[in-house]
Amino acid sequence: MAPQKWEQTLRRQIRDNHGNGWNVIAQSGKCKLTRRYEDGTKSAKVLSIEWKATNSVQILNAVTRVRELVETRNISIAEAVRLDTEALAAPEEHNGTADQGWPAVVEEYLATKQGRRSSTLADLRTRLNRVLVCMDSRPKPRDARALLKRFAELHFTDMAPGGQGRKRNLGDACAFLTYAVDKAGAPQRWLPPEKAFINDLIGVAATSTEERLTPPVKPEDLAALLDQMEADGRHDLRLATGLIALFGLRPAELAVLTVKEGKLYAGAVKRNIATLAQKSKPPRLCLPLDIAGREGEGKRLLHLYESGLVKMPAAVLNEISKVEDKGTFQQVGHAFGQLLKRYEPWKNLVRSNEGVTPYSLRHSWAYRCHVCSNNALHVRTAAALMGHTVAVHMKHYGSWVDEASLEAAVERYNEGLVAASN
Repeated sequence: MAPQKWEQTLRRQIRDNHGNGWNVIAQSGKCKLTRRYEDGTKSAKVLSIEWKATNSVQILNAVTRVRELVETRNISIAEAVRLDTEALAAPEEHNGTADQGWPAVVEEYLATKQGRRSSTLADLRTRLNRVLVCMDSRPKPRDARALLKRFAELHFTDMAPGGQGRKRNLGDACAFLTYAVDKAGAPQRWLPPEKAFINDLIGVAATSTEERLTPPVKPEDLAALLDQMEADGRHDLRLATGLIALFGLRPAELAVLTVKEGKLYAGAVKRNIATLAQKSKPPRLCLPLDIAGREGEGKRLLHLYESGLVKMPAAVLNEISKVEDKGTFQQVGHAFGQLLKRYEPWKNLVRSNEGVTPYSLRHSWAYRCHVCSNNALHVRTAAALMGHTVAVHMKHYGSWVDEASLEAAVERYNEGLVAASN
């Protein structure tokens, strides 16, 4: 029997949308979906859709969904048809905000985040709007895997592989999907997939750790910067800058400094709101590394800080006062960074030293301890004073450690030559 016109139209639409490898035929009054592979082999599965003209759109949509499942999950047609059948039935098996549509779930989820800063909420809303765009795209995603893959296709063009942009976008999307299932009644198929799948979407950065390392502020530039702050009467900013650079502090650690018996100690700042009340590691000892020709500057700054003769910048103190309410130290470092970035001598330093950031002041300590003295610090000592492990220290500063070791070895050799000639 010659195919009817609606059958010809349906097959042409399938061919146009999915290529020559996909086709449908009638079998026992139902629609049979067939896929032909490049090597000539075939696989097929009968759909639970009656073979008739009024079902042509339903058949076409089913082919689209099944193909996406096959290709995104690398599964057989039979398994894809099974999953698709369950997915179509799933909305009848749940209730909650999800019944009102995904935009309603987004608004409910955002309402649970009202304690966050306005800029953080704005970023979150932007990312969730991207999720909604993906939900409405064609072919329509039927589960979390397909949705996140579409998210990456649509929104990762301008985000570097392995970068924070991709991580934050996917992190917020996954957190939202988990909420949708756990709290809003969405079907289980929307639960985020395994971590390996997420990592594949994030990708790997093209640059190495060494290339991504923020360059240090060199000793001569640091000395000039501190001198200019003194000349400009910016004693508050000079105190904060000098403590970070000469004691190797994280900018956020300005919030957790104590002085005992003339020694500076820094508390823990790598905590979030969930762990803020938990018992943390004891404060670490922070010792100053002076700059050649400026010996004793670290001790002088410590005295000014302990005595209260000079205060931290008001913006930094303001953020320190809000740490307990916000449950994070991040804004303390941010406030310092903003002050520094608005300071013209710092702008000039950045112009002549590409890649330098406020965090480069901490890196300056690491640079000096390995490169700027004939008696370089041992890696274990440096790591302990900076408040991280030897492995982390080597990961970020290994090139400087190696350089210092090589220079020291050559210097010892040359000294040996002089001794031998005598």
